[in-house]
Amino acid sequence: MSNGHSSGIGYVGQSSAPDQLNIIPRQMNFKHVKGKPKHWHHGDPLMTHLLTSASFFFPEGERFFIRSVRHYQNEITDPKLSKEILGFIAQEGIHGNEHEEYNEDVIEQGYTFLKPWKRIIKGLFKVVDRVTSREFQLGMTVSLEHVTALLAGSLLKHPEALLKGCDPKYREIWLWHAVEETEHKSVAFDTYEAIGGRFWIRSVSMVVSNLIFLPTVLIMLVQFLRRDGCLSQQLFRDAMEYHQDNGEVFIEMWTEYKSFFRKDFSPWNNLNQGLVDDWKDSNQTKYSMIEG
Repeated sequence: MSNGHSSGIGYVGQSSAPDQLNIIPRQMNFKHVKGKPKHWHHGDPLMTHLLTSASFFFPEGERFFIRSVRHYQNEITDPKLSKEILGFIAQEGIHGNEHEEYNEDVIEQGYTFLKPWKRIIKGLFKVVDRVTSREFQLGMTVSLEHVTALLAGSLLKHPEALLKGCDPKYREIWLWHAVEETEHKSVAFDTYEAIGGRFWIRSVSMVVSNLIFLPTVLIMLVQFLRRDGCLSQQLFRDAMEYHQDNGEVFIEMWTEYKSFFRKDFSPWNNLNQGLVDDWKDSNQTKYSMIEG
């Protein structure tokens, strides 16, 4: 079992992804979203700023994910998993870049309070790099990848419930990200399993990840709403009305989240590759493939 430090020997392990799944990075062209509406999620500042607050976490988060997997990349012996790691790194690199542009566009809209947050978030990940083991860092990646995968799967499965009334260009961005998060959702987990990552560390890393991610996003969200002068009870009542028929969706998401704390957890226990295939079929001409 690994203690989180490279031993210089190959790790035995294999991909758990479906055989027919290919992790292929796509270069999307989202430059046309410059000048987007401030409240692009059905005109609602709460939902818009919630997703944008998460977006500010992504660039440094994606770089952290890449670093944590790269620690073990050259020691993975399974050819399929090795290829998937390359695809994972390429996809996450593009995600980070796209969300960096997305975030800069938001700052240009007048939300200048966000500028220090870029340094704060970078600092948070530097602390994690400095004070935790490589095994724990990979465990955090597995944890956050699970959260993003379950959110991604929900967006793809229930777009009319969760993205109803969204600006089409921004609906496209989030669904593209959801597709690629679904495609590579098992890469960090399979790498963690291959190195002999411990169950208790994986579980604790989920708790730590939540303690870092959730407060950061919520603080930014409150700052957004105060900046817009719309932090009120009515705003939350409107959000509850928007989601009044989505109870089963949220129960489904909570059930999948909890499954992470089972010893028999695997990302592909939720075999939702068909959602990715459906998106590909309807978006064949909207992206260009990049060989990993």
